[in-house]
Amino acid sequence: MAEVQIRASRGLGVLALAVGLLGAVLVAIGFLRTPVFLLAVAALLFSGLGLLLDRRVKLAISDEGIRYARWGPAIVPWHEFSGFRRTSWRQQPHLELVPRRPTELVESFSAYGKLNHLSYRLARMPPFSIAVTQLAIHDGELAALLARYLPEEPAA
Repeated sequence: MAEVQIRASRGLGVLALAVGLLGAVLVAIGFLRTPVFLLAVAALLFSGLGLLLDRRVKLAISDEGIRYARWGPAIVPWHEFSGFRRTSWRQQPHLELVPRRPTELVESFSAYGKLNHLSYRLARMPPFSIAVTQLAIHDGELAALLARYLPEEPAA
């Protein structure tokens, strides 16, 4: 199978940009001109625009393995996982890959991937999960792609 490349969802960018524009209107009409509010508006506008313009591949699935931007640039071979399961975090769908050797897998991640893994643990997110809502694909479609290479396990 040819590599399937999945980019970021534009929905988050549109939402951040819309809220930032609303904040900019409130600032323009003289409502809420505190420095913290101005900073928040600028951050929303900047991040929303960035999310809309970012067309990098966030997830790539091929016969070789899987590459998820949050884990770093390297392809993780399929044999590193025993399966996947559907989970959720804060009512958002996630697909969690089940590693055979979790510690060794994290050690193979780039520094960025290790930092992201730590942030997942601190937020109590499933450790090797893929945040489907941040991608331009539905969870059912992604599960079908993963099922070509890994068995689906029951939810924990």
